[in-house]
Amino acid sequence: MLSQEKKVIICAGGTGGHVFPAKKLAELLLAKGVNIEWIGSSRGPEENICKNLGINFYKYPMIGFRGKSNLKKLISLTLLSLSLIKFLIQFQLPNLFSKNNILICFGGYISLLGLSHFSGPIFIQEQNTIPGSTNRLLARLKNIQKIFCGFPETVKFFNSEKALFTGNLINLDPGKIKNSSRKLDELRIKIIGGSQGARIINETMPRLFKDMLESFPKLKLKITHQCGREKKTEIQSVYNSLKGNIDFEIHEFIDEMEYFYSHADLIVSRAGALSVSEICASKNIAIFIPLANSIDNHQYENAKFLVNKNSAFICEEKNIRISLNDLIFKIINKPNLIDEMRNKISKISLSDENELILKSILNND
Repeated sequence: MLSQEKKVIICAGGTGGHVFPAKKLAELLLAKGVNIEWIGSSRGPEENICKNLGINFYKYPMIGFRGKSNLKKLISLTLLSLSLIKFLIQFQLPNLFSKNNILICFGGYISLLGLSHFSGPIFIQEQNTIPGSTNRLLARLKNIQKIFCGFPETVKFFNSEKALFTGNLINLDPGKIKNSSRKLDELRIKIIGGSQGARIINETMPRLFKDMLESFPKLKLKITHQCGREKKTEIQSVYNSLKGNIDFEIHEFIDEMEYFYSHADLIVSRAGALSVSEICASKNIAIFIPLANSIDNHQYENAKFLVNKNSAFICEEKNIRISLNDLIFKIINKPNLIDEMRNKISKISLSDENELILKSILNND
């Protein structure tokens, strides 16, 4: 257990892929009475999360570097330099000799502040199969205590003595998810469009269902479609135009993911690390549609981990409608396929079920 004078500083910001695992760890640490402070950006959900959890939040004006124009790269480097100085003064100098600050970096540009951390150990949590640039840089330039990897393959990118496969921190209670076998005359498909709504998924799936209803008139389709912010009216009108044996629910957001993952035959989703880890924990079978322009093609590699174990499908954006059509028709024509694959995925874990991350941090005293 950490001593009272120890403080955990979380570096996570910008996107949910970095922020939500940090939120989960913060909740676990708070339950153990650990003093936490959080450094994040002005564009993600982290400030509101800190407000709700009662955590001191520090906003640093940093922006990404990779894939940006030369002007934005110059601005990014300038902001990074100023932020490193600010972090040094604000968090390092007052604790330089006590070594009581434990820094936990979740990747993304905000975690570059770790380059100026000298007042205690640094931990890294890498969510994806292919590590991000920031975490790779930190692992190369700093003396990292432990690197917590979300996928087994991630370990090989780091020093084997430092890297540990733990699985990802997910905000899901698998015990509340109710699974049931597929009925021959019914197909229950649940679609995750993301908080912003994945346009290609939102546009393709209703058209695909139109083809299915025409080809399999006796098949009952039950669709739950999470379409993203301000997309519901548009998507609802498309579904209303479909004729045939179909029931559907359209949601902008899903608050209870345990409910969403229950009683599903098939999930259609992007392949962010947390989505893949959550779907694996739910013991559902997914068709993953990786974001085509994800850095280092990491979404494809995330999905491929389960695909290689015959526990998921993958469909790239290129020729998406034809590929999805072939996949779902294959599933319909092989009634036992989903249950066979569910038996395989039930033996796989990509989440930190044993709280290895929490234990490693608490034992660092």
